[in-house]
Amino acid sequence: RTRGVGVENSSLGAAVHSARRRILVEKVGGPVLLMGNNTQPRNLLMNKLPFRQDSTFLYYTGCSTPGAAVLINGQEETLFLPIPGEGDELWHGPHPSLMEQESLYGIKIRDITALESSCANLTLDTLANSDPRSNSIGERLSGRSLSFGRDMGSPGLVGAIIEQRRLKSSEEISQLRIAAQLTSKAHIAAMKATKPGVHEAEIAAVFKHEFFKVGVVEGYHSIVTVEGDILHNPYYKNILNDGDLLLLDGGAEVNSGYCCDVTRTWPVSGTFTPKQRSAYEAVLEAHHKAVSMCRPGVRYRDIHLTSVKVIAQWLIDENIISCGLEEAVETGAAALFYPHGVGHLLGLDVHDLEAFGDKAAYADGRGRSKQFGLGALRMDLDLEPGLVLTIEP
Repeated sequence: RTRGVGVENSSLGAAVHSARRRILVEKVGGPVLLMGNNTQPRNLLMNKLPFRQDSTFLYYTGCSTPGAAVLINGQEETLFLPIPGEGDELWHGPHPSLMEQESLYGIKIRDITALESSCANLTLDTLANSDPRSNSIGERLSGRSLSFGRDMGSPGLVGAIIEQRRLKSSEEISQLRIAAQLTSKAHIAAMKATKPGVHEAEIAAVFKHEFFKVGVVEGYHSIVTVEGDILHNPYYKNILNDGDLLLLDGGAEVNSGYCCDVTRTWPVSGTFTPKQRSAYEAVLEAHHKAVSMCRPGVRYRDIHLTSVKVIAQWLIDENIISCGLEEAVETGAAALFYPHGVGHLLGLDVHDLEAFGDKAAYADGRGRSKQFGLGALRMDLDLEPGLVLTIEP
C-alpha cells in the first residue's frame, strides 16, 4: 500500500473515458480511429523496451495494453485488443477474459484481427502516434499520411483533441497531485542521500526507488548531475565533491499516466558558498515572482520575461554581464545563462501535447520568437482555469 498518497486509486474509471469519447465524436462528427502503441524490441524480440501507451489513446480509453486500437463511430464504440495465444499463460500468467475487460473499460471488445474489416468502407479521422507499425495501419485504413510530431493526422481531429486535453478536469488534477506528492518525497530522499564521495548514479537510484517501491514509474529519464549546464544531461557519470551543486530534474508518473516535473538544485556539502547562495536566491526569487503571476488572463510569455528580468538583474549585480536590465533582456544577453523557457504544459506527457507542435501551446496569431532564448519558449497562451503548467527558471 502506498504510504499516505493513495496511488492504488490512481485511475480515472470507465465512465470518465466514455464521456471523453462522446465529446470527441460530437466535435469531430465522424468515425474516429485511434491506434495505441506496440511494444518494441530492445535487442532480442523477446526483450522489449519499457512500454508506454500513447497518451491520447490512454486519455480516451484508459487502456495500457500494447497493440490496441479503438474505433469510435457515433454510438458504436469498439476496443480492439490482441488476444493471447494458446499457452501464453505459462509464460505471462493468467489474463482477464473479454467480459472482464469489457467491464473494466466500459466498451465492447473484439480481437484486433477484426479491426480491418470493421473499418472497411468508413471514411476515418485518425491520429499519428510514436509507433511506426501503428501509423502504418492507420495510414492504410484511413488513406491519410501520418508522421508523428509533424503530420499528426486529420486537422479537425487534432484540433478537437488539443481543445479537450489542454484544460484539465478536477479528476485529472487529482492525479497530478498524487504524482506531485510522490515527486516531492523522492526529491527529499535524494537530498538526504547527497554527500561528498557518492556517485550521481546512487542518487538517481535513491530517487527512482521512491517511485518503484509504490508501483509507479518515472515520467521521463531523471536528470541527476553536477553538470547542470547541460540542460537535458542524460548521463550519471560523476562522483559528487565538496563544493559541487547537484541538479535533479525528475518526476513521478502514476498508473493513469499523469506525471510531474520538478527541478531542484542543492549543495553536495549541505551548505552553499556565498556565491552559490546568491545565485540560488536569485533563481528562487524568479520562481516566486513567476508563480505569483499565474492567474487567469495573464500571458505566459510575460511570466517568462519577468523571471528573466530577475536573473538578468543578478547577472548585472554580479558583474557577469555589463549592460542595462532592459538591454540584457531585449538583446538576449541574459539568455546566455537562461536559454530555455520558464516552463511548459504538464499532464499525460511531461511536455504535455508537445507532439502536436506549437498549435497546442501557442495562442492563435502568436508564433515563436527568432530571438535566442525567447525562441525556446514552449508555450505562449493566456492562462485560464484548467491549464496545468510548470514554473522552473
